[in-house]
Amino acid sequence: MKKTEVLILLILLIFTDCNYVIAQKRIRVSDFGAQPNSYENAVPFIKKAIETCKTSGSTVLEFPKGRYDFWPDNSSSADSEAGNPANITIGINLHALKNITLDGCGSEFVFHGRIMPVSVTESNNVKLKNFSIDWDRPLTSQAIVENVTDKYLEISVDRFAYPYIIEDGKLRFVGEGWKSRVVHYLLFDKIQKEVVALTRDGALGNIFEAQAEEFSPGIIRLYGQLAYKPEKETYIALYGQREIVGINLQKDTNTILDNIRIYYAAGAGILSFMCDGLYFHNVNVETNAKKNRVFSSLADAFYFPNCKGLVKIENCINTGQTDDWANFRGTYTSIIALVSPNSVEVKMKWGSAKGFYNVGDQVSFVETKSMQRGKLYTINKVQELESGNVLLSFNDVLSKTIGTNYVVENMTWNPEVEVRNCIIPRRNRARGILLSTSRHAIIENNIFKTAGSAILIEGDTKDWFEAGAIRDLTIRNNVFEDCMSSAEHGDWGEAVICITPSYHPDNVDSEPYHQNIHIENNTFKYYDYNLLYARSVRNLIFINNKIEFTSTYPMHGRKTNFYVDGCRNVEISGNIFDKDFPGKNIELHHMHQSDIKIGKDQKLRINYIKE
Repeated sequence: MKKTEVLILLILLIFTDCNYVIAQKRIRVSDFGAQPNSYENAVPFIKKAIETCKTSGSTVLEFPKGRYDFWPDNSSSADSEAGNPANITIGINLHALKNITLDGCGSEFVFHGRIMPVSVTESNNVKLKNFSIDWDRPLTSQAIVENVTDKYLEISVDRFAYPYIIEDGKLRFVGEGWKSRVVHYLLFDKIQKEVVALTRDGALGNIFEAQAEEFSPGIIRLYGQLAYKPEKETYIALYGQREIVGINLQKDTNTILDNIRIYYAAGAGILSFMCDGLYFHNVNVETNAKKNRVFSSLADAFYFPNCKGLVKIENCINTGQTDDWANFRGTYTSIIALVSPNSVEVKMKWGSAKGFYNVGDQVSFVETKSMQRGKLYTINKVQELESGNVLLSFNDVLSKTIGTNYVVENMTWNPEVEVRNCIIPRRNRARGILLSTSRHAIIENNIFKTAGSAILIEGDTKDWFEAGAIRDLTIRNNVFEDCMSSAEHGDWGEAVICITPSYHPDNVDSEPYHQNIHIENNTFKYYDYNLLYARSVRNLIFINNKIEFTSTYPMHGRKTNFYVDGCRNVEISGNIFDKDFPGKNIELHHMHQSDIKIGKDQKLRINYIKE
């Protein structure tokens, strides 16, 4: 294309974009009574503004910059609100809308009690941008270790930020309309505020259900012996039950989130369920540094069950969440019964299967023992049952081999995934990115510093029923620095990159579950052996990576650099190891020697395990 043609195209694009912006009507929430910095409940005023948006066509819903407060409404009108199947108050509820931009203009959205901040459901072309989400009194609390003995743990708690009571000799935290015991906790170091190395879930034992005493104002003693003795000034995040997500996205098309900070959520930071096309740019679920917190969300920062289209994540940093940085997954449903030659009743292991299948969706039946897919079938009828189960009917008669020893995978709801230029730090529980999708995926130009595995690839028909056997994944140009600092004996992962479907090969000819995983041109800065643990992959490539040795933490993992089980067509070549890097070894299970190609420059000691 000539330079003049490029210039004309750019001018046309700019002109078109300007016309689009001009065409959008601007509606300010302040015109409906929601005034910034008033501390008044903004929920009823914002509802009125949203109602106006529904009849205004392409609209910008604008919040003049400031603080807006949101309080729960337990009235019947809140319970029956459209787009609110959970019957909880939603601060900003965008349901069945098209072509709307919510612009916070840098505002702070502050929530109180049990309330969902933002929900976007069954909407098209919605953009959320330029705001933060937080609670003055989150449903999570925080303490600092003051003293540890063989008889008690002494902690300090900011009584104003995290009010508490001693009730029947037990520590309980209280807030705006709620009271909670400590259900779960994590330890963070006093300097970096990272998960303390070699601690995991329940490191102290059940001390927070022990006999408690307020020794002095803000100082609490919990009596009992500890399983682990933390250093003085260690932070402890103290969690209640997982309850409500920060931003709820369900059954939306072409949704954009830009420049958003979620400092707290009583569940996942952002839940995106059955959405078609998502773009997150500069969206952080993060600790509130101004309030000296070590916690943010009570579950995954980003959770993407059963989406499709392109899910693109760029320039995001998540810290303080109590589960993984991001989780992309499909879902297997179990077959309860064959109802007719072309219909089956299915059940979701976790929750209801209602709303999960649509007429026209294509599904595959997966045999649970081999975990191999069969042919595709197209749904022609969906009947949702009172039990929460679903009756699926198909155009074609089902194979006679299909029975209750199979699960159903909705192949239509598999997203393409791109994660670029993000930071995945050690300031959260567990792993970095969990990925299960059968469409193209790429993870590149990111920095991983994780307490568990940096990248975990599973697929499971036993426990979580996570579907999406990999068919095309590239992991390249990333930095993996001192990952696995708190993982041990398989807890939070087996290696920096961990591929562990629930299918376990039992012979040298078993057909792999995953395919086409390329790990190339990355830098591993690591203190331990276990770089890659891979089970059941066809076409596994680990090439041209730079592997540097650090001594940041003590070695505590599996003493094998590459653990490869039941994989076919494996290549390990062109990797550059520090001369001091430990191991230089590979362990092979359920494999022919011809299944793997190792570059002569690698000088790896090979251990073939004959089963």
